[in-house]
Order: sequence, then C-alpha cells, then structure tokens
Amino acid sequence: MATGDELIEALFGAARARGPVETALGLGAAAIAIGFVWRARFALAIRVVSADLALTSGIDVRRLDLRYLLAFALTVAMGLRYLGVLLMGSLVIIPASTARYLARSMAGVQAIAVVLAVAAMLAGELLAPRLHAAPGPVAIVAAAVMFFVALLVRPSPAGASAPRLQDLP
Repeated sequence: MATGDELIEALFGAARARGPVETALGLGAAAIAIGFVWRARFALAIRVVSADLALTSGIDVRRLDLRYLLAFALTVAMGLRYLGVLLMGSLVIIPASTARYLARSMAGVQAIAVVLAVAAMLAGELLAPRLHAAPGPVAIVAAAVMFFVALLVRPSPAGASAPRLQDLP
C-alpha cells in the first residue's frame, strides 16, 4: 500500500533534490525527444495530413510512427518522473497553446513551445528551493505566467480589434 508521500510524489512529481546523474539523464532524454521532433518535423506534418501522402512522398510511415511513439513515451516517462501525473498534461498543453498564439508557422510553434517548456522547467528547478515548494508546480505556474504575458504583449493583427471582456460568451 502506498504512503501519503508516495501518492503526492506520483501526482505532483518528486520534490527531492536530483543528483547529477539523474539530471544528466533527464537532459539527455529531453535532447533526444526534441532532436527527433525537430529533425522529423516535415515528415510528421505530412504524416498528420495523410498517411497515403506520406507514403507517396517516400516516408516510411511505420518507422516514423514507431519513432514518434518512442519519443512520446520518453517524454511522458520523464514528465511523470519530474512533474507527476496531474501536472504532466499542463506542461504539454500550456507551452503549445502559448506557442500557437504567438507563432505564424508550424516550425515557429514547435520552436517556441520547446523554448517555453524548457524555460518553465528551468524556472521550476531554480525557483522551487527558494520558494520551499516542489519544482513541478512551480514550473507549471511559470508556464501559466508565460501564457498570460503572451496574451498581454502580443499585438493584435492589423485592422482587428481585440475582443472586449463584455463581448465574450
């Protein structure tokens, strides 16, 4: 039977200090996943549109799907280790949403999302000891702050007016 501390760690990630080996493994896993997605970004975009189109473009769809699933599994495993079950989804969704709001192209969305996620995790790791909190929740708060800052600083498109609060449903 799991103790209360083990349950909290599973839900919100490990609050304990990480050694140099665990940190290096985490950084290495992140680099592998980011490198794969960046290198295969065009093939992945074609694959999302149509498997048949990807096949006719010379892309080995089965191999691409396997590599994508392995990168995804690696990302989720590391996220669960550092963030826990409840916060993992937030680190996937918030940087991607922020990047989608700021970027003008698919490559821009990918690059901005990666930078924001890494910045949020670094903020969590650096600020957590000073705040006497677990790094996972601090990282998610940092990602949320970046999202709201992006909402405030992004200029509206030319000729378009920003929605007013009273116009929202």
